[in-house]
Amino acid sequence: MKGNVGNKLLIGLAAMGVCGLLAAAEPAYVDAVDYPGNAEGWEAFRQLERRLDHDFDQICGDSFCEGDYSDYQPLRYRCSVHRATGVLRQCTWTFAASEIGVEPTTGRLLVDTKTWRCPTPLAAGTRLEAFYQALSVPNPLFEPLPGTGKAIYESLIGCL
Repeated sequence: MKGNVGNKLLIGLAAMGVCGLLAAAEPAYVDAVDYPGNAEGWEAFRQLERRLDHDFDQICGDSFCEGDYSDYQPLRYRCSVHRATGVLRQCTWTFAASEIGVEPTTGRLLVDTKTWRCPTPLAAGTRLEAFYQALSVPNPLFEPLPGTGKAIYESLIGCL
């Protein structure tokens, strides 16, 4: 009888350990494309990213793209979201640029590249739904973000 009670206790402790491991495996933050569930936010976030890329392409030649590099490209825009609350933690837009020339005596290509990580100004407690709602306009790059009054465009000025 004592062995049976001990076995039940061990099985109970093992089950609690497995449950604890499963709970610990649940991440606190996820990519916005995976909020509220796995890939459920993909389409909404991808649409926003496409509109931001379009806005950047429209202004690039008159603003950021007149420097040391001639080929600026937006790479990815991503946000982290608290899984339980839907509150944004951080958003960052990455960019790359390059300049390529030819060394005239050797024909060797001279390649110069650079990348940037441009954080988006977010107010504490900004929920993903409010973020999407504010940026659901045709030109989201210039739209003030909830709680900040700043547009994503402004964050690029000090970044690129």
